[in-house]
Amino acid sequence: MPMGPTPGPAWADVLTTWSPAWGVNVVLLALAALYLVAARRHGGWPRWRTASFLAALASAVVTWNSGIAVFGHEAFAVHMVMHLALIMVVPAFWVAAHPLELLRSALPERAGARFDTALHSRASRALFFPGTALVFYALVIVLTHLTSFMEAMAGSMALHHSEQALYLVAGILFFHVAIGVDLMPNRPAYFVRYVLMALAMGVDTLVGVVLMQAPATMFPAYDLEGVHLGGALMWVVGDGLMMVIMVLLGRLWVTDASAKIDFGPWLESARRDAFREQTGAGSDGDPDADLDDDDEALAAYNRMLTRLNHGEH
Repeated sequence: MPMGPTPGPAWADVLTTWSPAWGVNVVLLALAALYLVAARRHGGWPRWRTASFLAALASAVVTWNSGIAVFGHEAFAVHMVMHLALIMVVPAFWVAAHPLELLRSALPERAGARFDTALHSRASRALFFPGTALVFYALVIVLTHLTSFMEAMAGSMALHHSEQALYLVAGILFFHVAIGVDLMPNRPAYFVRYVLMALAMGVDTLVGVVLMQAPATMFPAYDLEGVHLGGALMWVVGDGLMMVIMVLLGRLWVTDASAKIDFGPWLESARRDAFREQTGAGSDGDPDADLDDDDEALAAYNRMLTRLNHGEH
């Protein structure tokens, strides 16, 4: 009688199992040393950024040395925990640590000039374009969970490791664009960042719901209960993490002095046109003037509100 897929491990075993990944740990230790040395030489480097970088590395250590890595290849739900850690938790901490800014400050003059050239190149602009980051993130999520990739990965450790690298790259790129204030060719408006986060959350929700309703024939190599639990984790935990990050992004927006009014160039232009059409203010002035600091424009706006209050049209 053929045997079905093996049920997933007890979560107590996942939490208590530890198997050191020495190769990964050496890389993480080297990254920690390089960052700490560069931060010390920088002078005045914010401690919270260093703490964020160490949190990213600590999250990676837990992910690759604990039962998450031990059982993540065969147990779908545990695999989903690994996925969330590598595509959300580690990248979010990594981006908050401003590694590119620290790297740029540590480079000698000639190497720094080459770094700046590469950062503002056409290829870099395309890579850090919000649409690129979102599409890449969505494709990674969908193609690795709703196609035959999962079945192929179940029989290949090489694919399993490649998938982990893909999650890291997709997560770092996405969150660098969505929440990063580190170096980048074009810094998206905060409004655009919120749209990116909301759309990415929609992708996570869609894939999570599909997995929760998946039939046994969709992933025969995995325990069906584990598949459904994995879908629930992606939906509930994934969206929960996104919401926490969006709250922190909102705090960043409020405290960013350079982003008092930040709707992006297209929406800001539409806002100016609508304002001038309704109030008649600023039509002969500087088109680049800040309406929010223009006393004449604000006075016209107040007059319009007064007319509306008295029922004048």
